[in-house]
Amino acid sequence: MWLESEVMPTTSSHCMASTSTAAAASSSKKGAKSHVENKLGEFFKNQIVNDSSPAYGGGYRAANEAVIKYGLRSTLEHIRLTGFFPV
Repeated sequence: MWLESEVMPTTSSHCMASTSTAAAASSSKKGAKSHVENKLGEFFKNQIVNDSSPAYGGGYRAANEAVIKYGLRSTLEHIRLTGFFPV
C-alpha cells in the first residue's frame, strides 16, 4: 500500500487492495515521481507480491487478505491487541 501511495503513479486493484490507497496516491505532498522511481516502485511491489518465502511473500499475502476482509484500521488494531493477523 505504501508503494502504491508514495511511488506508483496509479493503483492496481489486482495486487494490493485498499479503498484509501487511491486517495493517498492523489494527495501525496512529495510531488510527481519520475519514470525511474515509478519503475523501481513497480519492481519492489512485484518482488514482494511474488516472493515465495514464508516471512516476506507469505506475510504479505496474509496481511493483504486481512486488509481486504477487515479493512486496514481493523487489521492493525487486531495486530496491536493480539500480535497476529485476524483470521
